[in-house]
Amino acid sequence: MKEIRVGIIGTGVIADRSHAENYKKIPNVKIIAACDINKSKLEAFGQKWSIPNLYTDYRELLKRDDIDAVDVCLHNNLHLPMSIEVMKAGKHCFCEKPMAGSYADAKTLYEASKKLGKELAIQLSLIYNQSSRVARKMVEDGELGHVYHARSVGYRRKLRPGLDMPPPMFSMDFLTKKWAQHGALYDMGVYHISQILFILGVPQLERVSGSIYQECPIDPRLPGAKLMEVEEMGVGFAKYKGNLTIDIIETWAINMDDLGQGFIAGSKGGLRFTEEIGYQGKSEGLKYFTEQNGRIIDTDLNVAMNGTFNSFADPTARFYSSNLDHWIAFLSGQIKERYDTPWLALQTMKVSEGIFLSSELGREVTVDEIEAMSVSSAIKTQETEWGVFNYEF
Repeated sequence: MKEIRVGIIGTGVIADRSHAENYKKIPNVKIIAACDINKSKLEAFGQKWSIPNLYTDYRELLKRDDIDAVDVCLHNNLHLPMSIEVMKAGKHCFCEKPMAGSYADAKTLYEASKKLGKELAIQLSLIYNQSSRVARKMVEDGELGHVYHARSVGYRRKLRPGLDMPPPMFSMDFLTKKWAQHGALYDMGVYHISQILFILGVPQLERVSGSIYQECPIDPRLPGAKLMEVEEMGVGFAKYKGNLTIDIIETWAINMDDLGQGFIAGSKGGLRFTEEIGYQGKSEGLKYFTEQNGRIIDTDLNVAMNGTFNSFADPTARFYSSNLDHWIAFLSGQIKERYDTPWLALQTMKVSEGIFLSSELGREVTVDEIEAMSVSSAIKTQETEWGVFNYEF
């Protein structure tokens, strides 16, 4: 089994609580190096995860010839420039969600990966849920008939990162357009929108209408109170080819107890995401709704339990159960094909951009308008105490 040697750029919450922890569980991964401009955070991260080589200048990390792939765990408007730097240095790149700060930047990144000939993956964790894979297969097999509507939903009562969850839990950069560009739709919506698009086979977008909001009161005593520049909630309605519509709602903060779960409605049957208790605790479940011989039937598909049984029989099943297992299995040759997360992430960015543009213009926008009007928000120059980083893309 080929060993994959990894470098990590950005040692914040997601790198610590998700990426490094999960890499350590994969037997053929070795974390060679890490980089962060915050030296104290970097050193604590390196010590916790026993990483031997630490850098405050990403260029020094990228000079190493013993790194196969680099994991980019930075803020949204650094995803494009840093991912391109990684691939230009001859490394494969795994990039955190969203793909970039705008659709235009995501498209630039997608095209650069093809031109540079390096593998690019985007972190879209929900598509690796057993529920997502089962739902996708049911749609492919026609069990739902004509799928005509779906709902993408994500809910928090009051958990705005950097504000209601202040540092050191989350950086206040989450609240700024300079680094994050947008809020709830990028932080959480990317997961749910991409999950729906994945299940539906990535349909072709036609037009979008939507609005974004920042309405809930902000306690002026909070350190990030004056920095809040991004939306706490976004809603949208998207029309796709084939008479398919998707409604979207994503919120960091709302005066409401529950917004329900996402669903997929078809002419023969429908699916709703649920919470399931399995052998490994709580996970996302799936219920199937249909009619037979004039009788209404509801079925719990027990996807988590069935997935566990399948993993006992199929040792390769784990390669499809998480972002990083899938990524490393592909790079090490344990699987020959992988989910095209860059394309899926790009289409997720397109509908998200449509919501932002529609809100700004006060009208529905077409896919051609989204593509034409999206502009770059990526960081071109970054001043640090270790020097000035100039990015070319």
